[in-house]
Amino acid sequence: MMEQLERFDNNFLFDHAGHLTDSGLHALQDGLLDDLGGLEAAEHLTFCDFCLARYTALIEAAPERLQQPMRDLIPQVQNLMRLRSFRVMTNRYVSTAAAVVLAFALWRFGFFGGVPAPDREQTAGQPTGPRTTISQSISGALDRFTNGIGDALYGLKTTVSSGLDQLSDPGKILNNTLNNGGETADGE
Repeated sequence: MMEQLERFDNNFLFDHAGHLTDSGLHALQDGLLDDLGGLEAAEHLTFCDFCLARYTALIEAAPERLQQPMRDLIPQVQNLMRLRSFRVMTNRYVSTAAAVVLAFALWRFGFFGGVPAPDREQTAGQPTGPRTTISQSISGALDRFTNGIGDALYGLKTTVSSGLDQLSDPGKILNNTLNNGGETADGE
């Protein structure tokens, strides 16, 4: 069972002259300082050259295995960068492709108005018919769309009504069965 290391008391981190104590430097190296003590020591090392030289000498005197990182992080970071760049590029191209597909779909179904085919007999000097504006094209496309939806809903209503009529009158089902030679619609 692993022993839990005792935390270093922050009161003994600095000496009376304001420098890090030897025990404070060792605690920093061993990771025994709490968050506040670690921040205070790191801040002190940013401006005190004397303590920084002592801490550097302490690290250089450590065995070689303590001077090297525990594991190489370069492949992991590179894989993460590749994944993020792939996501960015994919999102960019997917949104562009969706916009193109939507534009073609709207154009195909007449939301932008059909482009009239040029008449071979018409010469360049003759005026063409009246041009439609974008609002007229959109209005016409919306009218065609609502008429198509209305027709589809009317057909659905008719089908459902005839089905409900047949279900509500058992005599019609019996007559249909007798007219088909005793067979039901399922062929039984």
